[in-house]
Amino acid sequence: AALPLAAAGGGAAAVWLRRRQLGRPATATVLLLLAVLVAAGVWETAHRRLLRRDLVERELPLLAPPSGAELALLGERVETFFGDSDLGRFVPRSPEDLERQDLAFVLWESSPLARLDAASALVVRPLDGPPSSFAFGLLLSEEGEPIWDPLSWRGQPPRSEDALTGEAVLSYRGRRWARLEWMLVPLPGFDLAGRGRVAEVEAALLRGGPAKTTEGRLPEGVKLAFYDDAGRPVDSPWQEAPPLPASLAAGNGVRRAVVATPEGAAWAAVLPLPATSGARRRAVLYLPVLSPLAGLERAGTGALGLVLAVLLVTVLALLLALPRAAFRDLLRRTVRSYSKRLLLVYTLLLVIPLLLLNVVLVAAMEDRLRDEQQATGEAALAAAQRMLGSYLASLEPGFDLATGLDDVLLVGLSLVVRHEINLYWGSEIWASTKPELFAARLLPRRIPGESFERIALKGYDLAARTNRVGETSYLELYAPLQVPGEEVGPRNFFLSMPLLAQQEEVARELGALRRQALLITAALVVLVTAVGTRLSRGFTRPLTELVEGTRRIARGARSLDLAPTELELAALVEAVDDMARRIAEARERLVREKQVVEGVVEHINSGVVSLDHHGRVLLRNRVAADLLGVRVDEPLAAALARDPRLDPVGDWLEALAAGRPGEPAQRTVRLAAPGDGGSSGEDAAAGGEREWSLVWVPVPGPGDPAALLVVEDVTETLRGQRLEAWAEMARIIAHEIKNPLTPIRLNVEHMQQVWRDGLRQREGRPAGPGDADRFDEIFARCTRNVLVQVEELRQIAAEFSTYSRIPRIERQPGDLVAAMRELVEPYRAAPPAGVTVELEAPEDPLPARFDRRLLARAVRNLLENALRASAGGGRVTLRLEHRPGVAEADRPSGGGAAEARIVVLDAGPGVEPALLPRIFDPYFSTHDTGTGLGLPIARRIVEEHGGSIVARNHPAGGMEVAIVLPAEAAER
Repeated sequence: AALPLAAAGGGAAAVWLRRRQLGRPATATVLLLLAVLVAAGVWETAHRRLLRRDLVERELPLLAPPSGAELALLGERVETFFGDSDLGRFVPRSPEDLERQDLAFVLWESSPLARLDAASALVVRPLDGPPSSFAFGLLLSEEGEPIWDPLSWRGQPPRSEDALTGEAVLSYRGRRWARLEWMLVPLPGFDLAGRGRVAEVEAALLRGGPAKTTEGRLPEGVKLAFYDDAGRPVDSPWQEAPPLPASLAAGNGVRRAVVATPEGAAWAAVLPLPATSGARRRAVLYLPVLSPLAGLERAGTGALGLVLAVLLVTVLALLLALPRAAFRDLLRRTVRSYSKRLLLVYTLLLVIPLLLLNVVLVAAMEDRLRDEQQATGEAALAAAQRMLGSYLASLEPGFDLATGLDDVLLVGLSLVVRHEINLYWGSEIWASTKPELFAARLLPRRIPGESFERIALKGYDLAARTNRVGETSYLELYAPLQVPGEEVGPRNFFLSMPLLAQQEEVARELGALRRQALLITAALVVLVTAVGTRLSRGFTRPLTELVEGTRRIARGARSLDLAPTELELAALVEAVDDMARRIAEARERLVREKQVVEGVVEHINSGVVSLDHHGRVLLRNRVAADLLGVRVDEPLAAALARDPRLDPVGDWLEALAAGRPGEPAQRTVRLAAPGDGGSSGEDAAAGGEREWSLVWVPVPGPGDPAALLVVEDVTETLRGQRLEAWAEMARIIAHEIKNPLTPIRLNVEHMQQVWRDGLRQREGRPAGPGDADRFDEIFARCTRNVLVQVEELRQIAAEFSTYSRIPRIERQPGDLVAAMRELVEPYRAAPPAGVTVELEAPEDPLPARFDRRLLARAVRNLLENALRASAGGGRVTLRLEHRPGVAEADRPSGGGAAEARIVVLDAGPGVEPALLPRIFDPYFSTHDTGTGLGLPIARRIVEEHGGSIVARNHPAGGMEVAIVLPAEAAER
């Protein structure tokens, strides 16, 4: 039944999927569920077929009675066990003080009699004292004799002629102590080899003895019944036992057919039994035929279990396979998806109430079943009270209660009320339909204190409690026994009714109910999920279309090309179309402006290169391609590395990236002639050297381009500027030379005049007033003045020569700290009046490559200017600083090295801000003395070292001049 239903459902669902044209994930999920359902149906169908074959080939033959040889072998085993046993093995103390009530159970539990496939009994008759007996599936009188009365049994009682009996002697320390009487009746399914000892005596006893245990070993749902030769039921699992059809009752072989039972159609397999089995001449196994609904339920249960197992394995695989960060990212993207979030919320809003309703309904049904069970038990207990009370009222005065109220009477009563009954005298057990449960210590011999207090002391007519034995819990009802027609007096007799069998029936019903509720819930969850997926897709489809339309707009479309019927979406589409039209117009304007800009950039005389954040070329014009050889979409560093002449450009860019890449910068670099190692500045034009002006302009913002590089060949421009500068220098030099020449000429003319006056005086001609007499004095003064002016001319010529051509530097490895300390020591030892000279330098050496003599001259010029500015009081500080370079991994475009800074600070008045940019111009000075070439010479020396020099007014007062040596000049 399960397979056709599953296949039909799968085909219909497949047709529906093709018509609805769902997305791939949803289609795959539905098809997977259908495949699982069909697989479960196939499995259930195959399982039922194999179960039928197994019932015929394996289970039915086991129902045949054992042979005489098997019974004889079992009897030998029992006799051997008891013959070799000693009471000292089972009891820890002397048998005189032994509580003998449970002795029979202790011996039976360890003997070969303890079997699940046989009813047995053991009676211990000591030489002195009362006997002890225990029965498993049999009824014994107080004297230990078996009861074969059919009225005392439910179903067919065992026959005395089928019993295997025997006697044995129980010894204690080598002497006879008691006589043992044992009895064993094989039950259907007896197997000497394969049905060994009782593994769990408690479970076997609580299920009702060996008969129930025999039924319990059958596959789930299979029922066992016995019929006589006429087809009348002898032992049936149903109260309304149906007769066996004539077609199955005839013949001696195994017969199979589908028959009607009180629970519906069932497949039956009949095995004829030998005549020695008494009234049991036909053994029948019933396997219910599944209805379509039941088949679908079983298939759904299997499919649900498979789906849950697959989901569990999938979740575990994801947790084990995905890294934690990736898993969190997957969850974050799933939660951030609008459709998935909508589906999740929709499913939760429907599934959570559904699950809660399911829990509430199952709990309500469970309470209802338990209430019904308790009500049925209470009714049965009331009926037992009335019947037993009526029986006691009918007894003659002086009748012995010990004789009338025994286990046999309670067994007969239990057959009427169909419940087990226990009778207590006071609080101790008097009689029971299941005395073996008390002997096995599974039930208490005394009424529990709480229940006894209610029914005996407080006068309750009923007390209920939940008892627990092992893992099984059941309800027990206690009530006092009342005799009709008598006044209520002292309560001595009490009845108890354990509802274990009813509890197991309720548990089976609850299990079936929970399975059905789980299947219905799972089906509703699948349905809700499918509907939610459909609805979420319907809600999110317009958004998906909008996203796709915006992508078309990004590729150049002028509209979304959508016409939704919803008013809100229509307004949104109209607004987006208007925005797209404006964007298209703006794009066209930008394209035109871009073309204009590209045309301008392409025809300017400077090279322009735009770069992204990774240093790749986005755009370059013709001049940049000629100068740098760069191509679009290649790293600029790689292009510069192809030509060794461009190393100064690459070095400057690397230093810039390591220092302040986010700030604009400008630099002029000198490129050597092809095949030339370099020449002086005066031979730049003649030797083929070129001078380029580099301008770095960062473009703020997160997008591209990130920066612009402007390159211009300024060789000719600088040459013209130098010519103009030399012309200006020549004018300044002429002016400076003119100043000393005037006093020289005046002194010479003065000496000539005095000499001529003396000559006239010697010749007797009129002379000047008295100067001829002081010729020697005037001559000495004039020649001294002439020499002073000549020295000034020589100094002007020397400084001009030094500025115009700095001697070739020879950089050698050295310690800047030691060099500066040697330079500043004379100033510290004998500073000008009122001035303090200090050196601030690190303790560790500062390795660098520099020309010791020229660098000392540049720093000395700075110190002289600082001392002159601080005259009259103050402090001059020479400070050395080291700034580490940026690590390779932290630089976007190559390496950057450390810097060495030499800073000179004075306490003077500083320089006016308007004059500060001119202090490095030749022959510009803010003092009355000096030539104005000190700072220009220092600047030339620093630039020859590859460094830079800057000056600024210090915020605290005075002036600060800093020399910065580049990476190749100072390395830690």
